[in-house]
Amino acid sequence: MSKSGRLTPMLAQYMEIKKDHPDTLLLFRMGDFFETFFDDASILAETCHVTLTTRDRNSDHPVPLAGVPHHAIDTYLKKLLDAGITVAICEQVEDPARAKGLVKRAVVDILSPGTVISEDLVDQTAGNYCLAFQPASGAESGWAILDASTGEFRCGLEDVDLPTLCGRHAVREVILPETLDGEALTRWRAALPRLVLNTVAASWFHPSFARDTLMEHFGTRDLDPFALERPDRVPSVCAAGALLRYLRSLNMDRRPAQIDALVFAERGTRMLMDEETLGNLEIFRTFRGETGEGTLLHHLDATITPMGRRLLIRRLAEPLLDLQRLDLWHRGVAGAVGDRAWREEVRATLRGIGDIERLPVRCAAGRIGPAQLRLLGTSLAAAASLSGEILDETRSGHPAVEFLRGLPDLRPLADRVTSTLADEPPARFKTGEVIRRGVDPDLDAYADVTRDTRGFLADLQGAERDRTGIPSLKVGYNKVFGYYFEVTNKHLDKVPESYQQKQTLVNACRFHTSELKEAETRILDAEQKIQDLEQRIYTTLVETVAGSLEAIQAWARMVASVDLMFAFAEIAERRDYCRPVCDDSLDLEIIGGRHPVVECLLDHDFIPNDSVLDLETRQILLLTGPNMGGKSTYLRQTALITLMAQAGSFVPAGRARIGIADRIFTRVGASDNVARGMSTFYAEMSETARILHQMTGRSLVILDEVGRGTSTYDGLSLAWAITEFLHRDDTPRPRTIFATHYHELTELATMLPRLVNLRMDVKEWEGRIVFLHAIKPGASDKSYGIHVARLAGVPEAVLRRAEALLGGLTRDGQRPDAMPTEQGPGFDIAADGPATGSGQMSLFSDAEREVLDALRDLDLERISPVDAFLWLARIRARLED
Repeated sequence: MSKSGRLTPMLAQYMEIKKDHPDTLLLFRMGDFFETFFDDASILAETCHVTLTTRDRNSDHPVPLAGVPHHAIDTYLKKLLDAGITVAICEQVEDPARAKGLVKRAVVDILSPGTVISEDLVDQTAGNYCLAFQPASGAESGWAILDASTGEFRCGLEDVDLPTLCGRHAVREVILPETLDGEALTRWRAALPRLVLNTVAASWFHPSFARDTLMEHFGTRDLDPFALERPDRVPSVCAAGALLRYLRSLNMDRRPAQIDALVFAERGTRMLMDEETLGNLEIFRTFRGETGEGTLLHHLDATITPMGRRLLIRRLAEPLLDLQRLDLWHRGVAGAVGDRAWREEVRATLRGIGDIERLPVRCAAGRIGPAQLRLLGTSLAAAASLSGEILDETRSGHPAVEFLRGLPDLRPLADRVTSTLADEPPARFKTGEVIRRGVDPDLDAYADVTRDTRGFLADLQGAERDRTGIPSLKVGYNKVFGYYFEVTNKHLDKVPESYQQKQTLVNACRFHTSELKEAETRILDAEQKIQDLEQRIYTTLVETVAGSLEAIQAWARMVASVDLMFAFAEIAERRDYCRPVCDDSLDLEIIGGRHPVVECLLDHDFIPNDSVLDLETRQILLLTGPNMGGKSTYLRQTALITLMAQAGSFVPAGRARIGIADRIFTRVGASDNVARGMSTFYAEMSETARILHQMTGRSLVILDEVGRGTSTYDGLSLAWAITEFLHRDDTPRPRTIFATHYHELTELATMLPRLVNLRMDVKEWEGRIVFLHAIKPGASDKSYGIHVARLAGVPEAVLRRAEALLGGLTRDGQRPDAMPTEQGPGFDIAADGPATGSGQMSLFSDAEREVLDALRDLDLERISPVDAFLWLARIRARLED
């Protein structure tokens, strides 16, 4: 900015470009740096920890400035995207050396967290999703999800909240209509702090506009090819159209060629789990929010390729419901388990396959470097050899063969890529190092010219040293003066008259000769032709690969399936998993089941347990027992074994028969949900209400300590009523396991014919307990709370006092948690009302209660001071007795 306060031409150019991209951080190319100004500079400095300075600091209006070097731009882009910032890349679009005046600049790319495709900016082993959500009141919401780095594009309808959708997938960015209720947006931003929530024009979500967007992109006359012509699927159309429009806006209206299909996710094709279930079962994150050890994903991941791991993540988020597909997968895993040598051979071949799902997408976008392109070629060749191993005659019946049917032969394409590119091409295009010799005769000829001419220059340098007697004479080159002879000042008197001086330095001078000029012309002309030819050959090769995008991605899906199937087999053999039987019954029979994560973390053998449920006699298992006895582990292992079986894996059990579950619901733990403004009890009841409304007869429901977030009587009454509701004949009657400390609930076994009591086995020894972690029939008769408190290190004085209080509370056979039943002493349960009691539990002894009663009856207005003193003396004597 000038002293007068007017913008300089460069800043005026910046402001004009920034005006078209107000919601992005604009990286403005200036020579070897990308610069930012004004507010963008402050954001860049704070996010990337670079220096914030000023431009025109002597001006009355200095401009905030921060910049980063262009050669390290990916490092800073990753930090910006991880912070949820959308970035516009503004490049110099003409050669500064040829520019007349200000260099022309233009935005060439816009990167957002959920749509980036660059190798260095996305997690190589997980999806990178952008989600569009069309909320609906009183109906199912529409959603669409897109991974721009692979071309995966799906949409669907579901009665679901936004956090649940984001919990199933690696969503980094969410698109919402700008007309969305502000309260909902605030709530979701609080619930999803790690995600970017963007609002876009509501017109993008309009049914007609969204429909036109999709038809224009796919070149269809209607949406029948995608099963989206039904009126009830309009919300899905709205979400998919808005998401595609958003991606095109980032691509500056360039058609994203990698998006060649749209899949409508039918309800009956996948098991659904909400965010609470995914969290409670620690599928992708532990309770502490950590990834890695402690999660099911970590302990089941024996995949080798990025495609295989991404498929594993999708399977764990949305397991299968199709019995035929599950049978094919289980047969495939069984075949790989039974032939270790073959499995090891296949897995060794998989190690030579790179990310053939994402690499061709970068080709389609024109953003792939020579090294990545060669990796794609060698990976396709390895995939082709993999098909040969799978199609071995002796294994023609293996289900993996099914994955190969109809796949095109990509060997010619793989051969073309590897035979065109150098053995070790650079990551970025560099003239003379990309194309293999022998690919193009003209290119080889020009390369020979440059090599011969450089040899000529080397010979010329020696010859001139001999001719002139100048031992320090050398040939050099720079972009301004071209090739030259450099002579130090000490030998200037020996310079021949034929030398033409071009530049004077402090200690030397530089000269031209006609021979040097001719050699320079030959070299520069050949180098330019080499650059043009190499670029043309490389561009043609990239376009050829991009033209095979659909075929390559079909191979990527095959490799992902083979990788995951053989990874399941590897885990199954390593950990002694069994092949489950999945059927359409409503039974669940797990014999000798184990927790797949806990057993890997223990330093001793895991105690297996059975889980048997059916709708005739064992619909509800009511589990009692002490804390630390293993109730929560048992609940989770039952759900995890069901999930693993429907993901296509073998399971940690001696035997397992799984009646397909359409949903798994869990209500585990109690903690305040501060982000959503919910107390412990409200969150507990909210989750329970969702289960009771959404469960079906094919669901698996896991409940742990429901009702403990409020007072004993309220919680007990609610737990009792919820259990009755789950059992009623006019409800879906889902298979349920309910762990509780309310021992009174065990009385329900005498009233509800399909409820069975189970307990965690413990042994008492010398006043202490030993947890056996085994499930036994019947109800537990104690909670063992004081024993557990002793194990936790509670002071002995506290424990002794607690034991004394417990002894007083349980005198005459009464327990402090006595069940308020119709038959129970001192209580009455109304059919539709809360528990009421004619008796009051107390922490006081008989004598203490007598004193309290006497105190209540004392007439303080009539008693004299002497009588009051005598009354207190009698009370004290009574208490001392």
